[in-house]
Amino acid sequence: MDLSAFLNSGLLELYLMGKLDQEEVLLVHQMRATHPEVVAELASLEAFFEREALQHAVKPDPKFDDKMESLFLNLEIEQAMQLSDTPLITSFSDADAWFEMISPLLPQGELGGRFEKLLRNDDQVMQALVITPEGVDEEVHENLHESFLILKGTCICTIGNETITMGPGSFMQIPLNQPHTIAVASKSVIAILQHVACTV
Repeated sequence: MDLSAFLNSGLLELYLMGKLDQEEVLLVHQMRATHPEVVAELASLEAFFEREALQHAVKPDPKFDDKMESLFLNLEIEQAMQLSDTPLITSFSDADAWFEMISPLLPQGELGGRFEKLLRNDDQVMQALVITPEGVDEEVHENLHESFLILKGTCICTIGNETITMGPGSFMQIPLNQPHTIAVASKSVIAILQHVACTV
């Protein structure tokens, strides 16, 4: 391929977008190594793509920044957490760290039924350690956000028509106004249950 045809082929644009196959990439490298015009055209295209990206960039919603800041703060608290000041559980929560923290609260001997230990209860948040061999019948929450973090065991959560199998480390937040059930699929499940009040 002669230089003029190569420069007008669109291969350089596709090269910068990572859309070429191995043979085409090799051709671009060969042409770049032997033609200064190709080097200059690549530099020009890179500058053009960068200008376009900056011109059409979408600024994130300021609320997103607030959420990220809150998430990182919660993760910092979780790294140094203690029973007197438990952080919110999230999809980023460390189940092993939570289990280590609540281990002193675990009942000794055979569990006869459901065990609950309140960890936190304030105006906005309720958290409890739950150990249960039994599932949860269908329920719906209209004014609180329910979530849970599985520490040990396996359960099956059904939300509407969707069924999710959850094991140690799994986190689930139940959508508002959605019927849901939980079936225990192991001998028992150890989990952190969390209710967060809705704020209007």
